[in-house]
Amino acid sequence: MAFKGLRSRLTISPKMVGAVLTAAVFAWSCQSVPTVAEAERFADCPAAKAAYQVTDDFMRTFNSKDAEVFGSVFHFPSVRIASGNVIILKSPADLEASFTRLAETGWDRSEWARREVVQCGPTKAHMLTTFVRYRADGSELSRFDSLYIVEFKNGRWGLTARSSFAN
Repeated sequence: MAFKGLRSRLTISPKMVGAVLTAAVFAWSCQSVPTVAEAERFADCPAAKAAYQVTDDFMRTFNSKDAEVFGSVFHFPSVRIASGNVIILKSPADLEASFTRLAETGWDRSEWARREVVQCGPTKAHMLTTFVRYRADGSELSRFDSLYIVEFKNGRWGLTARSSFAN
């Protein structure tokens, strides 16, 4: 048997165990984390950490289903490109229709499946994401890839634009 004696040759360090446990905890949470390579690549970029915070806040406030609260993560005007349309959002009031339209599809909440900063500078980050929409029973309704642009403007970090394959 090819695997006979393999156990005696494998060693697992406490550091590896810690890394596996940490990965498992994050896999079960609703937030995604940067990969080790990405974290190293953008370790000195102030926009990278901000991009994760803004998108954490985006998902939390989006799931609140309150346009005013949700609007707090945006810089207005904000651009949304999806479903073959370019929409210029001018205020939180422009976000209200999203909740009604999504509820009609059976949507209850959304979560990040993946986020990765792919470009980063002192005041802006581009983040590739995958988000999942869920029904109230926890079943998956849909999943879409997207690009989010987070910027530092007017003294705060916020979402300036997003483009997705969502409908």
